[in-house]
Amino acid sequence: MNKKALFLDMDATTLNDEKQIPEVNMEALRKCIQAGHEVVVTTGRTLSSVEGLKASSGLGSLGCRYVIACNGGAIMDCMENKLMFEETIPLEYVYHLVDAAREEGLYIQTYLEGKVLSEREDENLNVYLSRTNMKALVVPDIKARLRERPCKMLAIDIKKEEKLHAFAEKMAVWSEGKVDMYFSSREYLEIVPKGVNKGAGMIKFCELMGIPLSCTIAAGDENNDISMIRAAEVGCAVANGLDQVKAEADYVTSRDNNQGAVAEIIERFVL
Repeated sequence: MNKKALFLDMDATTLNDEKQIPEVNMEALRKCIQAGHEVVVTTGRTLSSVEGLKASSGLGSLGCRYVIACNGGAIMDCMENKLMFEETIPLEYVYHLVDAAREEGLYIQTYLEGKVLSEREDENLNVYLSRTNMKALVVPDIKARLRERPCKMLAIDIKKEEKLHAFAEKMAVWSEGKVDMYFSSREYLEIVPKGVNKGAGMIKFCELMGIPLSCTIAAGDENNDISMIRAAEVGCAVANGLDQVKAEADYVTSRDNNQGAVAEIIERFVL
């Protein structure tokens, strides 16, 4: 009855600005796991990106067994290498979005066989690859290459975020009942299956594992974290989070992601 489940966003929440886990967070996470609590990586990243992150950040040494990836679109048991749950976007929707992005001159990507699938090798792709340590497959035509339903798509504009807002607004009528769109950072517009978000992923995980929602804690900093902050018994925003995220939270940390905000949450609500 005392076991808790802690759902943690990674970028700018658990990770510092150098994409590493501050030592104070590492120590708190070790204590949390050793005490028998569940720590669940909950991220917009793909499963393959999380694997790279675990290797580069020190996350792999902590023994975190479960990952909720793709903003809730996939749940993985890493110990058993078992996909527990997955939602994907129908190919007809993917193809439509590719065409729409082309018309607007907007960069858009999806994922295939653990790689980024893109039609353009430009600054948007290069920045994304540097942040995620993923590899890319650049092709003339995504529609001709993709034959598997992907977990998500991502529109990126690292210089003109207003283009992403305009695209989301233009696609709003078409996307109704088909896909959901929301921001995971000012330059990333996430495109996911209808109803997929971190909050829904958290609830699904708890259903699969028999964990009461009353035993859940979630922490994040961005718009795509709001759904799990709302769904958790204790929803936390880190000090560097967006104002709209803080407004939804039960608790806002005094520390930011570089100072060990996650350790503060663990010390206060778990240990």
